[in-house]
Amino acid sequence: MARSPMHPDKHREIALTGLARRHAMEDTSDPEAIAELRLLAQGRADLLAEAAGMAIGGYLAAPGMNDPRTLRAGWLLVAAGADPTLVTGHVDATRRRVGRGGHDTPD
Repeated sequence: MARSPMHPDKHREIALTGLARRHAMEDTSDPEAIAELRLLAQGRADLLAEAAGMAIGGYLAAPGMNDPRTLRAGWLLVAAGADPTLVTGHVDATRRRVGRGGHDTPD
């Protein structure tokens, strides 16, 4: 059975997450990292917020299992223009999902 292709928004959100983590791990300068994230986001503050919420929420749900630089990745995404009204919801949703063992079940 053929799988449906990934939605372009999901693909971009994953790319933003990966880029932010790479910059955080490599200790790229803030201005350089933020500029590159903004370029990739193409004005999509909602996707920046989702990626930031996942990074921050994942860390907060299991801090002992995650590299603290994950928080910097979340901060870079926020600084790149994440919609602040959406970040908290994504943080909370990610914390709940990680708390359930990563299963995407209704709350």
